[in-house]
Amino acid sequence: MTTAPSAAATVSGADPAAGTAAVVAPYEGGGPSPRVFARHGWRTVAVLPEHRLRPPAYRNATAPAGYGGTVVHRGLRQTVKALRALGVSAVVAGGTGGIELAERIAWQLGLPGADPVSAPLRYDRGVQAARLARLGIPAPRGIRTACPAEAAAWVRSCPAAGYLLAPAAAGTPVDAVECADQGRIDTAWPALWHAAARHSGSPHLVLTELPGCRRYTVRTVTRPGPDGRPEHVVTGLRADPPAGPCPPGGPPAQALGRYTVRVLDALGVVCGPATVRLAYDDTGGRGPLLVSALAAPVMARADDRSRPGGRRDVHTTI
Repeated sequence: MTTAPSAAATVSGADPAAGTAAVVAPYEGGGPSPRVFARHGWRTVAVLPEHRLRPPAYRNATAPAGYGGTVVHRGLRQTVKALRALGVSAVVAGGTGGIELAERIAWQLGLPGADPVSAPLRYDRGVQAARLARLGIPAPRGIRTACPAEAAAWVRSCPAAGYLLAPAAAGTPVDAVECADQGRIDTAWPALWHAAARHSGSPHLVLTELPGCRRYTVRTVTRPGPDGRPEHVVTGLRADPPAGPCPPGGPPAQALGRYTVRVLDALGVVCGPATVRLAYDDTGGRGPLLVSALAAPVMARADDRSRPGGRRDVHTTI
């Protein structure tokens, strides 16, 4: 999930003047912290959807301590009116469950950001894979479904050496399950289906071929470039524990960086930090493959003086 320091730093970089940031649905652990925002001179307001609009796991969640105020979201018009009255100049998603609402609120407030119609591209594994396939960007084969029979039919039509079963919503606190065959998929399906519905509000799962054994986590920050187009900067790259035997060596960091930039462009990421999880396919020769991307938006009124200059290069820290 997007860390509090990266979210606060992005807001601070976008608008040097201290203001008020709305943190949407901050009931998932690890969301932006009011304390960190305060260190950057920002006041925070929690936007909490009313109980009926939340995933079941968070029906009784309350706003964490430290917020300067709370707005209960019952409808978009009322929420936007309340935030405008509070002088909100930045909108941050407090977790996966707040991404769509944060983008809709920002759009209504007139803040720069992505088109909220395409919000699932920023967190839904199945929607992301379909988008990459349409654009010819390599990605694991898979299916997004809430129906185990559809998943079984897909396995019969697309045999693979192994499979990965995960909630459609990336960032959901539910672990993906590696499955050797259909029997293991059948065993894992019920618990994963219920956990996904409980934590994300959607029972949809994504079943893909098992990506390469080498896994990587790439962290990025996106801000408007000097020409106004999104500029993606890779701020960190780490190798994750392998899922199986791993040959020596590794893919060039620049290859992972270039692929990440293509993915962020394809997913319509225009601002804020993102966490991109990749696999590297050695045997098939496909190179980097997207496992999931989570781009919780940080949308603020931009100040042209603070925009990073230079070319659209990828700077990688390992």
